[in-house]
Amino acid sequence: MRKEWVMHQPHMKAKLLGIILIIIGIILIISMSNIYMKIGFSAILIGVFMIIMITEKTVPENISNAQIKGHIDAVKQITTQLNLKGNAIFIPKNDTLTEERIFIPLQNGEISIPEIDNEFVFATGNNSTSLGLSLPPSGLNLLNEIEKDTTFENTDIENVEEKLQSFVGMDVIKSISLKKTKKQWELILEKPLYCTNDETFCKQYPCPSCSAVLAAVTKATNKKLHVKDTVHNGRKTTFYFTMKE
Repeated sequence: MRKEWVMHQPHMKAKLLGIILIIIGIILIISMSNIYMKIGFSAILIGVFMIIMITEKTVPENISNAQIKGHIDAVKQITTQLNLKGNAIFIPKNDTLTEERIFIPLQNGEISIPEIDNEFVFATGNNSTSLGLSLPPSGLNLLNEIEKDTTFENTDIENVEEKLQSFVGMDVIKSISLKKTKKQWELILEKPLYCTNDETFCKQYPCPSCSAVLAAVTKATNKKLHVKDTVHNGRKTTFYFTMKE
């Protein structure tokens, strides 16, 4: 199924068409006819253009990563100043919330999540709810771009991993694995576009590529996703989480 997802991505279609044009061009040149040779050279040039120019990233990776890092560092400073120690809870949209949110509680353990709407940011602990901070996931815009091709809303948990392969097809993630263990879920992501390599902060506010995948799971299942732990191993980041209504 992964190959099917990859071939549906625009940049992969451009590469495939470029290769086909180059092959046609070579065949036409071999024919030795003047007009066919001209058409052949044109086909090869167009094919090379489609492979190199159309599929080339418009923003250098180091520049893109620097922009992301600035946003991540700002949130990290806020959580540090507020002394927030709890792990991220991804909240699905609902009647009062038009898009997914991350709630970072003061502590882990038994957490009573306050009613969160679009304007809600700081949880002050009123009505016996948990103190904390509510923010849009760092990868929400990325998820919106992915959803132009793949819709995650109202997807059975059994089909989520298949749909998540669209992140692989768009070169956001190199590989994705989602499986259920005894008491929690295990999500393994390989080579995110940008990662802080800070396991502690990944538990609270994951980088855009990771958080886009986690938000996609939240959106698909319409359940709260509570990050329990993260583990970094080279290019791979593993998230352990639970889900509940």
